[in-house]
Amino acid sequence: MTDNLIDQKLKRRGVVLTLAMDSRRPKNADSLPSGDREYRAVYGRGLLWTDSGVFSLDNGLPDGLRSQTVRDQPGQWFLLFHRAFDNTYRIITDTLGYHRLYYSSFRRGDDQIVVIGDNQSSVVGELQRLGCSVDVDWPIAASHLLSTHTMMQSSFSHRTMYTGIRSLPAGAELVVDQTGANEEIKHLFSSASDARYDELLEAGIARAQAQIRLLANSPISDKRHALSGGRDSRMAMALTVSAGVHREFTMMTADPRRNWKPSSRKVLEHDLTVASELRRHLGMQWSRESGIIGVRYDAHTSLDIFQSHDAGTRFAWAGTGTTTWPSALRAEIHGGSGELLRRAYQNMRNHPTFGALSNRHDTVSADARALYPTLATHHGYMPKEMAEEAAEAFAESLTNGIDAPISEQLNLHYAAFRNRDHFGQINQHFARNSLKLYPLAQPEFLQASRLISSNDRNQGRVAYDIIRMTYPQLNEFAFDDGHWTEAFPLAVQARNHEAPPYAPDDHRDFFDGEDTDTAGRAAARLLSDPKHPSAPFDSASTAASMAASSASELSERSDTPLENLHTLIPTLIAQGRLVAGNTAAKLESMTAVFTGRHTPYDSVLFTSGQAASNSVLSTIAEWHSAPAAPVRIARDEPLVFHVDLESNRDEAVVTIRCNSEFATSVDWAIYLYQEQTKIDQKWYDDRRSARFSLSNVPVKSRIRALVFTREKGTSNRVHRKFSAWRTV
Repeated sequence: MTDNLIDQKLKRRGVVLTLAMDSRRPKNADSLPSGDREYRAVYGRGLLWTDSGVFSLDNGLPDGLRSQTVRDQPGQWFLLFHRAFDNTYRIITDTLGYHRLYYSSFRRGDDQIVVIGDNQSSVVGELQRLGCSVDVDWPIAASHLLSTHTMMQSSFSHRTMYTGIRSLPAGAELVVDQTGANEEIKHLFSSASDARYDELLEAGIARAQAQIRLLANSPISDKRHALSGGRDSRMAMALTVSAGVHREFTMMTADPRRNWKPSSRKVLEHDLTVASELRRHLGMQWSRESGIIGVRYDAHTSLDIFQSHDAGTRFAWAGTGTTTWPSALRAEIHGGSGELLRRAYQNMRNHPTFGALSNRHDTVSADARALYPTLATHHGYMPKEMAEEAAEAFAESLTNGIDAPISEQLNLHYAAFRNRDHFGQINQHFARNSLKLYPLAQPEFLQASRLISSNDRNQGRVAYDIIRMTYPQLNEFAFDDGHWTEAFPLAVQARNHEAPPYAPDDHRDFFDGEDTDTAGRAAARLLSDPKHPSAPFDSASTAASMAASSASELSERSDTPLENLHTLIPTLIAQGRLVAGNTAAKLESMTAVFTGRHTPYDSVLFTSGQAASNSVLSTIAEWHSAPAAPVRIARDEPLVFHVDLESNRDEAVVTIRCNSEFATSVDWAIYLYQEQTKIDQKWYDDRRSARFSLSNVPVKSRIRALVFTREKGTSNRVHRKFSAWRTV
């Protein structure tokens, strides 16, 4: 039962379409009726918003879909259209490209073959099933692998981790005919030459209000509106109030007490203060939990779930062993995608390297190449030629066909990549009973934002004007960073630019209800398969072990250009210079080329606009059947251990705790460090403890232990882990 629930609710089964085009087929335009000259929808996946409702294309296509009517429609979806008279296909996605697509094309005999899928590793699997060779694109993959920068935690180039596989840009349409696959680029921020700022905002507001009313009038009983102290959720709320339906929704915000990090908790305290004030003003109620269900699973399943959505595209795998979700469908409005209306990647702009750039429209490529080393954190481990090629790929990703300096190109890059990966989880949330709407993701808002100066945009002009044109009273309330600056007129005279004070007693109505919700979530029964019990696991240690195993696996199965990869990765993780979960997800995507561990997918063949049997890919070419799928190589079980270090004035005692059944299959080595200097060691043997003299170590010095594991036999697989620091 649990496996079925995981497949239904948590894993996303990908789809790969194979379009087989006979290049010798003549075009019969004159002999076909005019209806065959139009594009008709033949396949689709995802959630499509229309003026009349929300459709899950996974369950089939609504009647009467035409390519002209779906453009600029929100959601997370793609549609395949076919035109009979010239046997041409056209693939269209949602407005902001949230439904990511990846494709590759090749010829076989007289056939032009295009393979298109919504998961990178699934496309790899299908290409290999068709007998095509696929390898790791090392400049791209290594840039991700050796970085902790925000930009590198999701895709940064339309070159993917795999050779010959490209991602479809946001807003682009893919046209497939007898000559191959061609992208028709539509710039998300481009508007008509006669477009006016206010008129575009008005059009976007009208479209957003219609979507909000559609959600408000739905039969879903639990409708929620997210609100924080920022400007994005404030814009979304102003749109909802102006649509006249805000009281159909309850208000939700995060509980600051549930965040252990002081800086994050302070931000959430400000959010709660602002949200409470606005809730009282708007006469809304707090959201309350309406039932929770959940499931427990092991580490391998956790990574499989993550990869089924994000393989090769996004890498922030948390390594959790449980997931909970509402037991009934709920609707939610969020302020996502508001970053598109102002400035993106502020952390990058704050770096000294950015300040030294020329930042002119004619120096974008040179500026990007200079910026690349700050993004690929550990690029020094890459061969020089590889690092140069990766820097060039980054420069190409910032050349968007628009004459603008790198400061503006970064905003466009955010829309092309990070925004899609950050908010492109609508289908994933819907599978878990949460239907989300981002009313700020309107093409007219994006276009309007580029008709004003970058300085106005960065100060929040679009946010101020959307609120002003919908429900201006919300501009009078302070944000978490204070009021609008003097550049924006307000009805109130007094402006307090300090954040509102946080007073817990002012939020008892929120905390009391949230306490009940927290208790309800904690009491939710986690389903588990009795035949395959899943015990809780240490996510950080398990992820580190899985990353180390994958690095060794990649070294063994490929001619990796990264020297000593099997020891480099465990070392960087042990030193805290790479994030274990993110690194494990990156390596899992890279090794899929050699292990066959691609995400399971549905394979659909189209010939002449019709779905055909997978056993026959062309009725004309000489090849008729694909080779068998590659063998799927199972992952090693994680080797999870902990290093304890105890010391007194004369002696340090190191103890290794390892409950894994594989503890006896490895040898253990222990190094003792005083600050950064190794002062003693125990070489590899099967003992899991060691004692070291501290007679020559000065008082008040810091020491810690580093443990290595080495598999017995000929394997070169290595795991490393530090103890905590101790003071002598």
